[in-house]
Amino acid sequence: MKLIDYIGEINEINYILVAIVLVCWVVIRRWLNRKLEPFLKRKDWLLPAKEKKLKTLLKQVLFLLFFIFGIKALSYGHSDFSFKGILNTELFNLGTSETPVPFTFSSILFILIVFVIARLIVALFRIFIHRSTKTRAWIDEGRRYTFIQLTKYFVYTIAITISIQGLGVDITLLIYGSTALFVGIGLGLQSVLGDMFSGIILLFDGSIKVGDIVELSEDEIAKVQNIYIRTSQLKTLDGKFVIVPNSRLTKDNVTNLTISDKATRFHVKISVAYGTDTKKLKEILYECALQHPLVEKSRNIIVLFDDFGDYALNFRVYFWVKRTWEILNIKSDIRYVIDQRFRENGIKIPFPQRDIHLMDERSKSEEESIDNSTNDTKK
Repeated sequence: MKLIDYIGEINEINYILVAIVLVCWVVIRRWLNRKLEPFLKRKDWLLPAKEKKLKTLLKQVLFLLFFIFGIKALSYGHSDFSFKGILNTELFNLGTSETPVPFTFSSILFILIVFVIARLIVALFRIFIHRSTKTRAWIDEGRRYTFIQLTKYFVYTIAITISIQGLGVDITLLIYGSTALFVGIGLGLQSVLGDMFSGIILLFDGSIKVGDIVELSEDEIAKVQNIYIRTSQLKTLDGKFVIVPNSRLTKDNVTNLTISDKATRFHVKISVAYGTDTKKLKEILYECALQHPLVEKSRNIIVLFDDFGDYALNFRVYFWVKRTWEILNIKSDIRYVIDQRFRENGIKIPFPQRDIHLMDERSKSEEESIDNSTNDTKK
């Protein structure tokens, strides 16, 4: 029976059953919106910044279940238009005439169920990892993220394999038949594959983890937010999110400020005019760095006479900071204090100086005549 013919045969019982299914779906959905977050907090299953994703996942599962119940309610009492008959309706054929592989509504439902279960397994594993490791000192946010990501890739790989085999496709034949295609893709996408292998290295190696603060180049400091299979998401000091290929983190020189030490040493450059009292200058620079509240007082603050410049004396003041994420603000604060102390003590920061000699045409001609007469005398 076609759907258009069946619509006219829907009776009151079908309408009542569909209404009951809809009411139950709305009630449970509202309960999830109101009660899920307090329930997760009470059970200590609430993950940081993950409650929305978990709620969305449960709503998807709920919709899938009640969609099935709704189809069953419509087909109740009608053998010609049964739920089983709807599922067995063929949409198209994936195989050949000799080995047909029909793709039906049941195939779509099977794929949806497999991936929903896979997402539930990943979500439950994330909760398990969070609860079992949050009090352990040996595992930090980065390692926890690595475990979850590797589990996610493993579970989704199995889900894809089960989905393909569930459709009736022999996955071994599919792999053998696609070998040449994979080789061609590998040659054409070498850089992409390099980024993917770099992502796997980052997840296993642990030299750079989620939550680490890294210095990509001078004055380019960022915090690692996520490490995906091909790219990594970094948050800069400006609050901007930068997408960086994983190969950059594995091939280029990257300074990990988090694992370097609890405190990291930085410096501020200063140039002063010739004739400045260097001993007094050293004391001023030392005091300017020492009085900043975020500078480590237990570490040595060093003022170095860097070099004699073309028009200035160059100095550097070195200091230690634990809160590396705020280093730009710390340097700026120290420079403000240095500028104020220089004004109070009459210390000048020089401008570039050049000597320029100007000669008019008359002086030039007189110089040339003197040179000519000198040459005649010598002859």
